[in-house]
Amino acid sequence: MILERLNQNNVEEYIAYLREAMKEEPDKMTAETVDEQGIKNRISDPFFAGTTSVLAKEDGKVVGRIEYHFYGCMQDGYRMAYVDWVYVLKAYRHRGIARMLFAEFEKDCLQNDIDQYYLIRAANEEANRFYGNFERAELDDAPVLRKYLKV
Repeated sequence: MILERLNQNNVEEYIAYLREAMKEEPDKMTAETVDEQGIKNRISDPFFAGTTSVLAKEDGKVVGRIEYHFYGCMQDGYRMAYVDWVYVLKAYRHRGIARMLFAEFEKDCLQNDIDQYYLIRAANEEANRFYGNFERAELDDAPVLRKYLKV
């Protein structure tokens, strides 16, 4: 298993992974289609420069990824990370790939002196079992406000 960051050189493999993920579990995706050109544009867009995607590859094929970004609170200097997305293709689950992705992410967090990270997690049995094994972590049912600025 190879872990590498999403970039111009592996974007086609990433897009192929997204297509497969959408095919096998469309109800778990946050988009309805793969915006191939949009993804290619975002890789070089300065707005997305702070977003990191780590890809898990096996035999040249992307089989999983974790996407995250860092941010901080000006008032108290607390340094945080938010995991935007983590997903492993069904055929590759239960092989430690998600754990490897989180380990790589946590290594990056430690290198950047991050105090805490969080994510909005799935609440199904499989996800609860996975996240329930994290050390020094809490599974909350926190209220979330979402306000859409564009229709």
